[in-house]
Amino acid sequence: SDYTFDCRCGALGNGHEVAGGQKTIRCDLCENWSHIACQRGGRASNLHPKAAFYCDGCSTQESKAPPTRNRKATTNKKTTPLYTRLIAGKGALARLGKYWYPVRLIQSYDTVSLPASARNRVRWRVVWWRGCRFPSSLGSPPGDVEQGDLVDELWQDQAKRREIRLGEWIHSWDTPREEDLIQNFMSAEVSKELDDILLPHIASLQKLLDSPDLNQYGAEAYPVIDYILRSKKKPDGVGAYSIPFCGDISSHEYAKIARWFSENVPGASGQVEKWLGGMPLVHAFTLVVAHRKASDFEKRIEARNEEWNDSMLLKMAWADLMISYPTNSFVADVDLECLTALEARMFEDSEEAGPAGNQQWGLDAGQHHRRWNVYVGIPDEWVSARDYSESELEVRKTLPAPFDRYLTYVIDSAAPYSVITLMLHLWSLQTSYPKL
Repeated sequence: SDYTFDCRCGALGNGHEVAGGQKTIRCDLCENWSHIACQRGGRASNLHPKAAFYCDGCSTQESKAPPTRNRKATTNKKTTPLYTRLIAGKGALARLGKYWYPVRLIQSYDTVSLPASARNRVRWRVVWWRGCRFPSSLGSPPGDVEQGDLVDELWQDQAKRREIRLGEWIHSWDTPREEDLIQNFMSAEVSKELDDILLPHIASLQKLLDSPDLNQYGAEAYPVIDYILRSKKKPDGVGAYSIPFCGDISSHEYAKIARWFSENVPGASGQVEKWLGGMPLVHAFTLVVAHRKASDFEKRIEARNEEWNDSMLLKMAWADLMISYPTNSFVADVDLECLTALEARMFEDSEEAGPAGNQQWGLDAGQHHRRWNVYVGIPDEWVSARDYSESELEVRKTLPAPFDRYLTYVIDSAAPYSVITLMLHLWSLQTSYPKL
């Protein structure tokens, strides 16, 4: 049977259709279901079967509180086995080639058949951070990775951090927030779902963009036009109609739809002022809402014993867009939230973090991808005064610079593995650095 799904990531509707194959959890108050991996800080992972769970909408304190770090629970993290620290909903670093990139852990696959000695072969479904800048030679990253290719923030683990070379990505502190997303909509994610919903309607969307004469359209097929005619709204200086409604479509979703519109509707990319915040884009919103909430709308119609048709569906979607939803119903950027918490632990430099917090990432392993300086712009609140030792920044083991540069070239160029093995073997035979 159908079940109501309303996750903070924006997945809304019949759980069979929108859960996406992820593990889910039900709120004990509203009884709506949501993704375990979308709950802040992995708080819904590994709960006791009898433990209560309240979604953000039902837990005022949880929805208003910013992500925090439980210092008492994490001060001994270094001594806790890594496999117990990797939980759904938390951030981690995944290895791709020789570099490590941030991911959000979604769920591990069934591991009943694996012995305890094979924990590193456990596979995790992950979502790679959208700001990762992968080397072109590596192609698309996999949707799941082995546990042996995952680490967390390695809190207080100076030795392990020194072995990790980081791939390049856009830091959480450099990522646009909601107020920037709509104006910078071309940086939004590409959405396959929007292709499925909107591609069949490209012709009608282009009509709305190119032909401002409202009288040539049927108001039943375009509720936004019916609104304009009834309210006697006037066009602005460029002939566009500004429409202020977007219902519970978040800034992230708004930006995604705007990017889709710009890239797919002919002529849209050169006429942004005519549709961003205007009639054509709002009709796209109507189509998206109609698709996502069709099941709920149909049940309402049946309860009123009214006839169900496409025109009625669009009218209900338009009415939904005109609702002023409360702020806490907006979609959370769960990936950015997860990255922020991960980086706060990765780059905190404090007494508690100890020497591991003093720019230790990759110190013994070599340069990060494209010689990226990972520490530029770290928020001031993540750094506090402590006593430093000059020895903390000494390189303890590394390849000679010529070998390191050549290996970087070889691996990034996808050269045969045997070449890499040979280079390492030659270096291992040296008693001193060669003069190359």
